[in-house]
Amino acid sequence: MATHADRCAALAVAISADVPVLIWGLPGEGKTAIIEQIARHNGMHCETVIASIHAPEDFKGMPMQVDGRVIYAPPDWAQNVADAGGGLVFLDEISTAPPSVQAALLRPVLQKVAGSLQLPKQTRFVAAANPPEIAADGWDLSAPLANRFAHIMWDVDAATISQGFAFGFADVELPVIRHARVDPLFASTKAAIGAFLSARPDLKSVLPKSANESGRAWPSPRSWEMGARLLAYARASDSSQAVQSVLLSGAIGVTAAHEYLIWESALDLPDIEEALRTGEIQLPARPDMLYMVAAALTRAMLENPSKERLSVGVNSLLVAVADAGHRDIAVVSLRQVARYLKQQKVSLDVRAIDHFGAILEAMGKLEVSS
Repeated sequence: MATHADRCAALAVAISADVPVLIWGLPGEGKTAIIEQIARHNGMHCETVIASIHAPEDFKGMPMQVDGRVIYAPPDWAQNVADAGGGLVFLDEISTAPPSVQAALLRPVLQKVAGSLQLPKQTRFVAAANPPEIAADGWDLSAPLANRFAHIMWDVDAATISQGFAFGFADVELPVIRHARVDPLFASTKAAIGAFLSARPDLKSVLPKSANESGRAWPSPRSWEMGARLLAYARASDSSQAVQSVLLSGAIGVTAAHEYLIWESALDLPDIEEALRTGEIQLPARPDMLYMVAAALTRAMLENPSKERLSVGVNSLLVAVADAGHRDIAVVSLRQVARYLKQQKVSLDVRAIDHFGAILEAMGKLEVSS
């Protein structure tokens, strides 16, 4: 079970990953304090906007005419963030903001645009909300807005509170992201999710059945990609399994996240680098795992597309995938590396030509003699 420290770490990871976060919790449980700590830790300007007391124009801008054309004047909070070169925008009390204000929030959160002002790239968004059932005049979030946030359930345990009262509330230790590791981890995690969804297409999109569910995390192609990004950043900081679970559940919901993490933990995949050295590979029988092996092989060839690796990858390994009755999977991989085959003057053997010659010839990547 996730601890308060796990949730704080998850929040910090999501901010680093540039994924908007929505914290759900009771009033007075330290949400603002940890957000301000993360901003200080990262040297970021922090701008607090209480969404419930603002009008839609405070997010989409006030129309005004300048030189014969209409522009939308940015609100003060957005100008402050722009003047600071970016920062952390804390949208408090979002669940008590009326639907018209929630709709106006879509563009700032999704595109970092407020009025006619493009906010700096280093702008991050964190929102906080009380559950509508306890918030005065609360509304459920609209599905489009909710699906753009990672949702973190904020629950501070009694031990943390009692220790804080007795000894003082110390700053929470925040994760350090090793940014050089993010891109490879993002690619491998997306490949794994693609393999999982090939086996569980029913979890690709699960539309909410009630207004309450629509305002929380649920699976969609957008939120699956968000989840992959969050996992990549979490793993680039060596975050615990509990933190990873908090983040993925916040993107796609608890049920889908639980099923994916169990599936991922059961993977027993061959060593791709060893296979590229030897030309031999033990292929898994399950199509979803085979799909992931092909994705890992493709990524390995693209990361270092030498003539030797391409030759082994296509003539031995992709041929093995096709021979196993999965030519369709092999062809998807082949199309990704095809541009390098002609460039590196890779010679295909007879079996590779039998499987892939016509496809490569049609792509102009291979001249096959009759």
